[in-house]
Amino acid sequence: MLDLAGVHGFRAVTMRLLAEHLGVTVRALYNYADDRSEIVERAVALFIEQWPAPRLDPEHWERSIREYGAALRAVYRRYPRALLVSLDERLGDVAIHQDRLIHTDAILGMLRTIGLGVAEAQIVHRDLTLRVFGFVLLVDYRHDQGEPVMEHTPVPPLWLQAHPGLAVPHLREAVAAAPLMTVDEAFEHVMHGWIVTVRDLLATAQKTH
Repeated sequence: MLDLAGVHGFRAVTMRLLAEHLGVTVRALYNYADDRSEIVERAVALFIEQWPAPRLDPEHWERSIREYGAALRAVYRRYPRALLVSLDERLGDVAIHQDRLIHTDAILGMLRTIGLGVAEAQIVHRDLTLRVFGFVLLVDYRHDQGEPVMEHTPVPPLWLQAHPGLAVPHLREAVAAAPLMTVDEAFEHVMHGWIVTVRDLLATAQKTH
């Protein structure tokens, strides 16, 4: 189910679609689970288990975070629409793999070690997750589906073409001048922005001590 949900979203995955994907009958599925909710919860648990283990070095925290961000991106990109499970499904008590907690603790620990306070470390960790989460859904997913990627320009050029007489000179200038980036270059830009945020927080922390 996780493979199907990663492409279509959990809401679109019916028992019939899952049975067709597996090459079995719908009735046969009920030999392995009581209902669809149980299958969804198993799929979510499997997704969480694939969360990557961070390889962290406080002495080289920027490199560590870049590598962790790339590892998160790889998992998210494999199942992009599964990220929307909290919007698509009502989940019960999904069994959370302990590594999910251990890995998060390790990230927070490194951020504390390099000098961030408890609140700042939580903000930074949440920011990293949102940046990667959003990039996969808004950029990687569209790119992998063969759609135009808005990350290359402020708006798709077709939007401007649809309104040739609209007075938006700065937007037209930006679209005409913007260099095309690959999705990987765009992701590096996003990660760089996150690292700049951490540097600023560290600089502020050092001034107050």
